[in-house]
Amino acid sequence: MTAKVQDVLKANLVLVGVGLINNREELEEFDRAVNSEIRIDGGGMMVNAQAMMTEPVRAITIPKDRISLELSPTRSVISRDYPLRDDLNRLAMVAGRAINSTDLNASKPRAFGFNIELVYDQDSEAPAFGYLAERIFAHDFPINKEWKLIGGAGRLLFNNREGNVWTVNVEPRFNDQSTTKVFLTLNLHVDQQRLPNEDEISRFFLEVWDQAYSLAEMIDKHDRN
Repeated sequence: MTAKVQDVLKANLVLVGVGLINNREELEEFDRAVNSEIRIDGGGMMVNAQAMMTEPVRAITIPKDRISLELSPTRSVISRDYPLRDDLNRLAMVAGRAINSTDLNASKPRAFGFNIELVYDQDSEAPAFGYLAERIFAHDFPINKEWKLIGGAGRLLFNNREGNVWTVNVEPRFNDQSTTKVFLTLNLHVDQQRLPNEDEISRFFLEVWDQAYSLAEMIDKHDRN
């Protein structure tokens, strides 16, 4: 059996506690640094769940690169849609230039994280609900003996040696009970009160990318039958 990645839907960096590019001068510096046409949308609101309040959010996009920046006073997200692995360096560069273009004296970084979303298909001939149940969930779980495990989706959390937290989510694509495709998301959470530099951002993106592919392969090979 083989797992074949169909699409990497998104890769992003989330900076918690930091609002980037807060005035015209910083925007102009960022525009020069990325050396590509940018577009600005600045009129929305978003819910800050931790603070239990709404706050303004601005969007900057770089259409040529399919890169977007979603910026609020307490959170910044730099994303690329449908990236290839070779695109991650450009995404890291844009994120690094956004950080470097911002006056961060008043910022209070709380953490940062990296995310990959992908869809892969598998040839087990079982729908994704059953496929995931076979590979992830224990068949000897002490539950009603008249029940038979026929499907599953799940969230798994792991610590690594550096103290970072990896979160894996797997479910059928669009929660479609008939699809064979699996939607997998992987998050790396770094609980450090600082901002990563451009080299770190690039390295973390590559690590998360490779781990996501590796997880898809490991899940596919872990047949409990």
